[in-house]
Amino acid sequence: MCFLSRFCENKPFLSMRSYCFSCGKKLSILDLIPFFSYIFLKARCRFCKEKILIDIFLAEILGVIFVFIAYFFSKNLLEFLVFSLYLFVFWMLSYIDIKFKAVPQVLLWALFFLALILKLDINDFFYFLIFEDFKNGFLIQAFSFAGFLFLLKNLTAYIKNFKSKNIQENLGDADIIVCASIAGIFGFKESFIILFCGALLTLPFFIFYKRKELAFLPFINTAFIGYVIFLIFNQDLA
Repeated sequence: MCFLSRFCENKPFLSMRSYCFSCGKKLSILDLIPFFSYIFLKARCRFCKEKILIDIFLAEILGVIFVFIAYFFSKNLLEFLVFSLYLFVFWMLSYIDIKFKAVPQVLLWALFFLALILKLDINDFFYFLIFEDFKNGFLIQAFSFAGFLFLLKNLTAYIKNFKSKNIQENLGDADIIVCASIAGIFGFKESFIILFCGALLTLPFFIFYKRKELAFLPFINTAFIGYVIFLIFNQDLA
């Protein structure tokens, strides 16, 4: 959540220790203990008593959940570390998308390359996942799904605005890159299912809340997490 807050507040990312954005005081280790610091400090800064957002506490809870999901999904330590980072970056993108309706390119491409590393087989490193198994390689799956989404968003925009000169695209470039990373990991069909489920999750917001603009990444993220949990339970049952 510290890194996420720096992105949202446009603060230096790695050049400074953690500090309170309200009073500027540097935070000690005791101020940064997950869960307990938030509770013991009563959701306020120890120095200026400024209220700490509940988002921080919820982010720490989600972080623990992501670690457990990555642990049960992964087959080795490297896969666990990379997939944990993938889940954290995916969540950061979703949070920023909700808040700003836009996401930073650095996180977007970090997600994509984490997916590439996750799929990479060290034994076939020099094949770069494209020549050894052309059909199921990461780049082929990612590029195919990205191309599919590019055509889909333009076709949808054309049909929706057939008689209008104002073209509004339903899928942004960020959504395409994220979905391409998912396709690289799980394949075309599975990524389409995740995308479809994410779209279904948006329906209540459009129907009941009459929302015309909606951040789509959080719904893709939710569908992705749901699919990963589904795979974990299927492994246990098998």
